Amino acid sequence: MPTASPPDAASADLSRGRVMARALGQLLDRARGSREVLPHLAALERALHERGATAIDRIPPASLGRICSQLSSLPLPEQEPALHDLLAQLLDAQEQLRMEWSPEGAFHPEKTVVIREITHSEFMAATQEQAETMPMPLR
Repeated sequence: MPTASPPDAASADLSRGRVMARALGQLLDRARGSREVLPHLAALERALHERGATAIDRIPPASLGRICSQLSSLPLPEQEPALHDLLAQLLDAQEQLRMEWSPEGAFHPEKTVVIREITHSEFMAATQEQAETMPMPLR
């Protein structure tokens, strides 16, 4: 069986995203002012229309949870598979992000800040060390 060439895959992705955007737009059109009340979904609608389904992969982590929450709170019609597909894709992206942030638990040495108490002399030594490595201010 032949595989889809990249242009065909990109076209299919754009079409899939536009179908999702159209379904989301119709859902938001049902309630006046919903785009103002649910700005994350309004932004997702535009992104899906412009970039296709790959827009889901570009959602900033800080916004992904809000988008999932907003879409999950709305009554999704069963006869609208594009909305269910969209929600499934969003939840998958959220789970993937959760796995990336916490593969073995909450502690990650490069992403976790550890706070501990130190003595006054340790603080003064750290302050002196930082002052020595900082560039001199221009006057």
